[in-house]
Amino acid sequence: MNVQIRLANDADLKALCTIRNNEQLFTNYLQLQQDGQAYLAVAQVEHELVGFGVLKLNGPLIPKLSDLYVKPGFRHRGMGQALIAYREQLAVARDYDEVFVSVDPIENPKMVQLVTNLGYNAICEPYEKSAIYYYEDGTTYDKTYVRVDFIRQLHNF
Repeated sequence: MNVQIRLANDADLKALCTIRNNEQLFTNYLQLQQDGQAYLAVAQVEHELVGFGVLKLNGPLIPKLSDLYVKPGFRHRGMGQALIAYREQLAVARDYDEVFVSVDPIENPKMVQLVTNLGYNAICEPYEKSAIYYYEDGTTYDKTYVRVDFIRQLHNF
């Protein structure tokens, strides 16, 4: 299987919406990418987009990995890890020496395991947070969830 990890572009919008039906979210990420405030990476197998992840830049603050998603049929093949590594390299290229990720340990214990295996260390106890979530049809709902923040030093790159 030939996997390519690259930055998304405007032509990817329709394919991204087949992964997560949220055109507004992806349009926003692509605009932030144009403005140099975030980077939307995609995983592509042949001509199909099968995953994505975002690197959010916060000025001089620690950049954040956000929104990692891989289609179910393509999971457990290293794509999540490759999307993380690609975004870490983007951070290093922009002179950051660490990166941050926030994970829900209750709903996503596999992500906790993945980032821990990649050298991320928890920097806080679990805490609650509220946010707006999106249904498949693009409508929204409020949700309170649990988070744990992790950080990784990138000086080994």
